[in-house]
Amino acid sequence: MYKSSISVSLVFVLFISSMFFFGCRNAEVDRLTQQVSQLGRQNAEMRRSYERQLAEMQAEVDQARSDVAVLDELGDFLHGVRARLHTNQGVIEVEFYPHAAPIHVLNFVARAESGFYNGTRFHRIIPGFMIQGGDPNSRDGDLLQMGSGGPVNAIPHEFNEISHTRGVLSMARVSDKSMGAGSQFFIMHADTPRLDREYTVFGKVVTGMEVVDAIAAQPTHRDDPRLSNHPLEPMIIERIEVFRQ
Repeated sequence: MYKSSISVSLVFVLFISSMFFFGCRNAEVDRLTQQVSQLGRQNAEMRRSYERQLAEMQAEVDQARSDVAVLDELGDFLHGVRARLHTNQGVIEVEFYPHAAPIHVLNFVARAESGFYNGTRFHRIIPGFMIQGGDPNSRDGDLLQMGSGGPVNAIPHEFNEISHTRGVLSMARVSDKSMGAGSQFFIMHADTPRLDREYTVFGKVVTGMEVVDAIAAQPTHRDDPRLSNHPLEPMIIERIEVFRQ
């Protein structure tokens, strides 16, 4: 009778232990099943996110290809266009690089044809470096305002591999590159490679470098450090003649 009670007790203990063991195993299975399910949902969401990112990237690539095609067409359209800057010191003729900087060439040509530059000055001259013009504020004669003007809307930079050698036509900008370029431009009086890929080259003088030399040689307001680069006598761009070669 005693042995029988021990056996029943042992069976009961084993039964309880097995129930506890299988209960734990079931809980573990449930936990693992939930984790698998969660990982499945995460994987599906990651896949959807990846597909969205892939679609967005493809759209950007398609847009970039479209933009390049448009700029190539613009470069083709502007090929062969030149300009003559009629100044009070003589004529400077420039050719353009529309495939290297199509937006800048169009910006300059459109402003020139509209008369935007008529009556403006080369307000900043530094011999052995460059002469700068294109500021609408330079018309009224207020020297302290010259160099601070330009259009409301800027154009994006088109930095390229063309070096800033003597005679190169390049676009001025403010120190913050994110601001883009406006209407002011400069003509190199000497090679200055430190400007390369920091300013947009969009053309070069083909005739009239002697005029550039004459403007660069003008005396400036040396007595006032604020005006040290302004010529004493106005160096005026009377008009710009745009033509196709």
